[in-house]
Amino acid sequence: MKGKAKLQAVVAMTLDGSVPVEGHPIMEWMQSNSQGFRYWRKRSTRQLFPGYPLVDLICEKETADSSTVFHTEIYNTETAELLRGLSLYQLIDELIIFLIPLVSTSHLSISAHLPSGNWRLVKSKTFRNGVCRLNYCRILQ
Repeated sequence: MKGKAKLQAVVAMTLDGSVPVEGHPIMEWMQSNSQGFRYWRKRSTRQLFPGYPLVDLICEKETADSSTVFHTEIYNTETAELLRGLSLYQLIDELIIFLIPLVSTSHLSISAHLPSGNWRLVKSKTFRNGVCRLNYCRILQ
């Protein structure tokens, strides 16, 4: 079936909605643990990186079949900019937020770039290190 591809954004942000501190043990956990980014990466078919041409992505997403899952990981300045573009064009279908139990000294907000619209919480999980994972799906109107 054409035109049913999904885009998932996996976001790591602090309690105040900021970019997490690079090199922090929780960010190392996010990168290496099987419950962090790796879990979602294994369930995707296409990886998106900063600088990916969004116009091309729009076309690819419309023509790809329903088994295609585009995936991106948001956790720093570069990837926050990608999130801004994906949100602007309303390309995100699934939003997985890892809420890190820290308040950041960074002034770069990830939460300011989260996509607008109606979202439904479909699952949540809290890990032993205090990280809370929130899985949201876009509600189509």
